Amino acid sequence: MDDIAILRVLHVAGAVLLLGNVTVTGVWAAYLYRARDRVPFQPVARAILWTDLIFTIGGGALLTVSGILLVLRRGYAVAGTPWLLQGIVVLGAATALWLGVLLPAQFQMERAGAGDTEGLGRAFRRWSVVGWVATALLYYGLWAMAGRGGA
Repeated sequence: MDDIAILRVLHVAGAVLLLGNVTVTGVWAAYLYRARDRVPFQPVARAILWTDLIFTIGGGALLTVSGILLVLRRGYAVAGTPWLLQGIVVLGAATALWLGVLLPAQFQMERAGAGDTEGLGRAFRRWSVVGWVATALLYYGLWAMAGRGGA
């Protein structure tokens, strides 16, 4: 079996898991946040944490490990390969936003009591705005890696 082909499939699968999760989670969380008078939001926030553990971390790890192995096997010079460098930089920036802003906001949403509408609202707005920025960065990374000549 061709190990490069397997790594490429794993790399794409990691990107699909990561991008799919952050996109779909942002959409359904916004829908359920608007329905929070009928649907308690604490279980939604808990589901966001679990989907992040499974799909965001899992997909991101698969994407990163397979990407590193592809770079090593193909002998790319990271600094001399603009699409590769851009993809790495935006993945790093999105990861920093997730660790520094999104994850703490998720914990705040999950811990917000039923009567803490103000705290929940602040945490959700921060999570939504920064989350969509991080999602846009990831889509730019996809464009840099696949749409502009990445191999």
